[in-house]
Amino acid sequence: MIQRLQTLFLFLAICAIVIMMFYPVSSITEYTQFNTQSLETDYYELFVTGLHDPSPTSAPQTSQSSWIPLMVVTVMVLATIGYTIFRYKSRQFQLKLVKSAIFINIVMVAGIFLNYPKLFTRTTVSIDPGPGAYFSLISLIMLVIAHRYILKDEKLVRSSDRLR
Repeated sequence: MIQRLQTLFLFLAICAIVIMMFYPVSSITEYTQFNTQSLETDYYELFVTGLHDPSPTSAPQTSQSSWIPLMVVTVMVLATIGYTIFRYKSRQFQLKLVKSAIFINIVMVAGIFLNYPKLFTRTTVSIDPGPGAYFSLISLIMLVIAHRYILKDEKLVRSSDRLR
C-alpha cells in the first residue's frame, strides 16, 4: 500500500483532517445592540463535531445544527481520501478520486473561510477562523502534491510502455 510517495501525502492529508476535528474551526462572537453600543453577548467555538460554549449558562443564538454541513463535508473528504489510498493499482481511477477530494476540500475551505455559519444566525456575529481551519488548507496542499506524484507515476509507466 505505501509503495509510492503519493500514498504518504494522502496519508498526511488524512492526518490533517483528523487533527482538524480536535481543534476549533472558527470562533464565533455574538453582539447585541444596546443604545448606541455593540455589546458582546456570547462567545463559542465551532468544531467539526459541534458547537462548544465555554459558559454553560448562555444559549447561543446560532442554530445548533450549523455544524452539520461541515461534518458531512469532512466525512466525505476523509472517505474519499481513504478509498483513494487503497486504489493504488489503478492510477487513472486514483487520479479521478484525488481530483474529487480536492474539489470537496476546496468547498470545505471556502465554507470555513467565507464564514458559512453566518447563514444560520439571527443576530450580529463576528466569526474568526480558528486553528482547525488551517488544517483543512494543509490537507488541500497534501492532496495537490499527491496529485502531482500520481501524474508523475502515470507518465513514467507510459514512457516505459513506449520503450517495449
